[in-house]
Order: sequence, then C-alpha cells, then structure tokens
Amino acid sequence: MQYLFLISAWAMFGLLHSVLAYSGFKRAMLGLMKNKYKYYRLFYSAFATLNVLAIFWFHFTMRSNLLWQNSLAEKIAAAALSIPAVIILVAAAKKYFLDLSGIDVLLKRLPVQAHLEQTGLHKWVRHPLYTGTLLLVWCIFLWNPSLANLISAACITLYTRIGIYFEEKKLVQLFGDEYIVYASKVPMLIPGL
Repeated sequence: MQYLFLISAWAMFGLLHSVLAYSGFKRAMLGLMKNKYKYYRLFYSAFATLNVLAIFWFHFTMRSNLLWQNSLAEKIAAAALSIPAVIILVAAAKKYFLDLSGIDVLLKRLPVQAHLEQTGLHKWVRHPLYTGTLLLVWCIFLWNPSLANLISAACITLYTRIGIYFEEKKLVQLFGDEYIVYASKVPMLIPGL
C-alpha cells in the first residue's frame, strides 16, 4: 500500500506541477492576480518545493525492501557518479536559481531578456538540470537498490521525459529555427547521444 501511495504522490506532483506551469493556467492566474502576478513563480516554486520535500520525507521514512544486496563496486560507482551529478546540479542552480525560483522578484531585479543558452553545460546537453537530477536519483537507487528508490527514480524519470517534450515545444515556439538547429546538434540529456 505504501508503494501505491508513493506512486500516487509522484503522479499528483507531476499533475499539479504541469497544471501550474501550463501557459493557459498562468494566463488565468494573471487575470486573477493582476499586479500580484509577479509573485506567481515564487508561490509556484515554494509550492513545488514543499510538495517534493513531503514526498521525499515519506519516501525516506518508509520501510522498503531491497531488490538485491548491492556490491562494493556498485556503491563505489554510485558514489563516483553522484559527484558529477551534484556538480551539474550546483552549476545549474547557480545559473538559474534566481530566475526559476521567483526569488528575483523580492530582489527587485529587472527581468532577464529571454535568450537561447548554448554555452557552459548547454554546449554538452540541452537540459543540464534534468541530466543532473536523473543522474542523482539513479545514483541513489544504485547506492541503495530498494523498491522505494526504484519507484521514485522511475517516476522522476518518466515525468522529466514528459516535461522535456512539452518544454521543447515551448522552446521551439520561443526561439524557432534557432532552437531547432541547436537541438539537432546538442543531445537532450546525455553527452554524445
């Protein structure tokens, strides 16, 4: 039953996150919130963060069966792969935290003009934040191959892949041929693929 609850929690997170990120919903919120809409991303980010923290709290406090007893080599591989995952996440968070979190509105920062990022990590993959996230969740599973870790890693992977599909459609609308050319040269998540 706890595994079904975990799957349901991730599905609900994905649904709420998608609805709140949907441009039609954001337009409706703009109409309702008027001049307070500038705080929408901040509320959205806080809501998403609290949801993820609640799911992770449940995930890591539940008792879960190991699928196999992993070897020392698997633990070393998981630890070694988690290092680039954390580096990627820290680099992406440093670059995008103010814009993605909505905190920039509290700092009275002027909005940044949208441009297609093709430097730094974006030279290697189109979605470095997702690359780091997926690498980290699968490292957690490899470190501790429990059913709960497998479920969370699979749910996060599925939702990320669906999210990328819609995000790329939005990026094509925003940047047109420039994004199409970029996408033809730079892999989505894994360098070299």
